[in-house]
Amino acid sequence: MENVIIVGAGRLGGTIARNLNNTANVLIIDKNKDKIAKLRDFSGFIEVGDATDLSILEKSGIEKADQVVIVTDDDNINVFLADLCCYKYHVPKVYVKLRDSRNKNIVDEKVVCICPFDLTLDYFEENNERKQA
Repeated sequence: MENVIIVGAGRLGGTIARNLNNTANVLIIDKNKDKIAKLRDFSGFIEVGDATDLSILEKSGIEKADQVVIVTDDDNINVFLADLCCYKYHVPKVYVKLRDSRNKNIVDEKVVCICPFDLTLDYFEENNERKQA
């Protein structure tokens, strides 16, 4: 089983954690205890703490992670953690959510960037073209 760390226990992070729960060893990190408390139907591992603190990442097993999914609401934190996972810990698969798609340019090319704005725009354009055809 793969070891997956998810940083951010909001709606997206929680959903991803629950979806991977049966196929991977999942650990979710968030510094907000209220978000952690809202996790339902998740039987994986939980760490309450700030993922930008290297001791928290190392305690969470970052060196053995096969994947890291970074989905906080702060692009600056997300970019920092993505680079840290790539360069310091050499995590094979890193996914990062970026609210501002222009930030893709400052993330290593090995990182998979997920930009809700771009996805929404692509979806709209694709569906709008179908209606006009």
